Amino acid sequence: MEQLLEVASKFPTVLYSTLLGVVVVYWLIGMLGLVDLGLAGDVDLDVEVDSDVDISVGGLTGFMLTFGITGVPFTLVFSIIILICWLISFYLQFYILAWLPDGWLYYLLGAVSSFIVFLISLPLTAIVIRPLKGMFKSVETSKSSELVGKSATIATGTVSEIFGQARIYNNGAEILLDVRCDPEHCLKKGDNVLLIEYLKEKHAYIVAPYAD
Repeated sequence: MEQLLEVASKFPTVLYSTLLGVVVVYWLIGMLGLVDLGLAGDVDLDVEVDSDVDISVGGLTGFMLTFGITGVPFTLVFSIIILICWLISFYLQFYILAWLPDGWLYYLLGAVSSFIVFLISLPLTAIVIRPLKGMFKSVETSKSSELVGKSATIATGTVSEIFGQARIYNNGAEILLDVRCDPEHCLKKGDNVLLIEYLKEKHAYIVAPYAD
């Protein structure tokens, strides 16, 4: 364990160790219902903002398309990329970089290897997420206006104008939906709600309290 921590805390592995720690904390908080895990949308980013941001977002989307990293939620893709980067960087550090003398050459090769590791992780991520694409595609197909008028159960601690998720059973399958509500409603985990409107641009539903 000491050796693992020692390798993980050395440059350049420490960069990905830090990001991996952030990812783990994010998913833990998400499972507690305190943040939106972003599992409703996929990696195809669609943002309508000013031209500079449009260019950067389009470039990112094109970059992801090049490696086939599409059809799966961006948060999941990012987490897998970081995990793969950390694993490659860890073994690279353990078997190669650890034998180099400390100095400018070590840090130069470490910086270059970090970029190479990231590039290597992209096609590997595409391979890992390939079996998941069909699952998220089928879920996304179900999340449409056809669900409006159905009841669901709040799955997160609270629901607001910008955050919230609810569970619904559709054709025998449990689906987790992103939901939003007006400030006047105080919804909490376990409450029954009615899906009253589908926000296509946000891949989310407006909900209101509902009594069976």
